[in-house]
Amino acid sequence: MTTVDPDLRTRLTDFLVEESAALDERRYDDWLGLLTDDFVYEMPVPLSREDPALSQYAEGLYLAHESKSFLAMRFSRVGSDYAWAERPAAFIRHFVSNLRIVDRAVDGSGWTVATNVMVVRSRLPEPPALSSAGRRDVVVETADGLRLRHRTVYLDAELPNDSQTSVIY
Repeated sequence: MTTVDPDLRTRLTDFLVEESAALDERRYDDWLGLLTDDFVYEMPVPLSREDPALSQYAEGLYLAHESKSFLAMRFSRVGSDYAWAERPAAFIRHFVSNLRIVDRAVDGSGWTVATNVMVVRSRLPEPPALSSAGRRDVVVETADGLRLRHRTVYLDAELPNDSQTSVIY
């Protein structure tokens, strides 16, 4: 186990907590501002395999594979009068934990960070939905501070439902 600078761990934790708070509070413009222009959001398809040595996720097959510009379009639609399916808005809460700095980015500009996340989504008439996932983020240092360049979400579900796939983790 490598020793990690506690100040770096604190900065990364604070960044990811604030990033999740922006999603929880529906401050989508603020959240988009925390992403690099080349940001990619991926959610690989979970696989149920008998051999525990094989990956539990498909390579190259995604439930979501989205860019910053696509997410900006999605959020602008949610804010429009035409997003009747989003009215009333669901209550969403992210719980981020178990931060580990996995590696230094290849180009030296950032870090690969692993976290666990639990998301609660509640919207009547359905009962609250609880989902958990592992995340792999690439967080980079820019002139404007820390920014998120890449996020891969590994859902803890063999058959994810709409409520799990519609949430940004």
